[in-house]
Amino acid sequence: MNKRALMLLMPALILSGIVFLLPFLWLFVTSFRVQGEGSLLMAEGFSAANYARLVSDTYFAEVFFRTIWMSAAATAISLVIALPMARQIAVSAGRAKGLLLALILVPLVSGALLPTLGMLHLLGPLGVINSILKDLGLITRSVKFLGTVPGVIIGLVQAFLPLMLLPLVNALSRLPKDVEAAAETLGAPTFIVWRRVILPLIAPGIIAGSVLVFCASLTSFVTPQILGQGKIATFGTMAYQQASLVLDWPFASAIAVVMLAILALGLAIGSFASKLLARRPA
Repeated sequence: MNKRALMLLMPALILSGIVFLLPFLWLFVTSFRVQGEGSLLMAEGFSAANYARLVSDTYFAEVFFRTIWMSAAATAISLVIALPMARQIAVSAGRAKGLLLALILVPLVSGALLPTLGMLHLLGPLGVINSILKDLGLITRSVKFLGTVPGVIIGLVQAFLPLMLLPLVNALSRLPKDVEAAAETLGAPTFIVWRRVILPLIAPGIIAGSVLVFCASLTSFVTPQILGQGKIATFGTMAYQQASLVLDWPFASAIAVVMLAILALGLAIGSFASKLLARRPA
């Protein structure tokens, strides 16, 4: 890289260092500090007590595994829902495709709070879903969604489904239009065409979407906090409670560092899987 290019990049590098690198370093260092007993001030020296507490306390281990499997469940459900939707969008043309893509982007640009508040009214005891089920005669009493794990998973799927859809739409749009027809002319049924032809070809999009949804679900705070009604603890809500309510910033920092480590591991696994697919013979 020549000197001129480096000078042009310096403002962006400096800004990235100030906005991203320094806060992360501060977070990492703080995670090895401890608060003095009966005080909100940090004690002198460094210790791994916060990480030992995360490992030894069964409550935090339970929250950790709950967050992992809820994120995995939200990812799997999002994939199942997104595949037919992405296929329909990919085969659409002209204004219809543009309109559908715009509708996908609406939840992303509106932030996490507004869609979650909408789900609060949909899933409530007197909400739309319970009202429809009662009108159809399927239930006589309201189903409890709020304050439950299924309710939070539904909210996570609703919030992060676009993150799964966009990579899948991109991958499906790149497929040759005659691939599916060629497989069908050879006698393959629709299910076999999807399993043996389409899914292997769009595997990079599946991996990208799965990593995005899993990471977003893992670090989500607004959706579990609102739809969980304070009853479903996740890593995100636990970090908020420790930082804002308990005011134990070192322990909250340790939770955040563990979350970042899991995110890095997820990204590394996704990158490794993508490289394996790229090396696979056609």
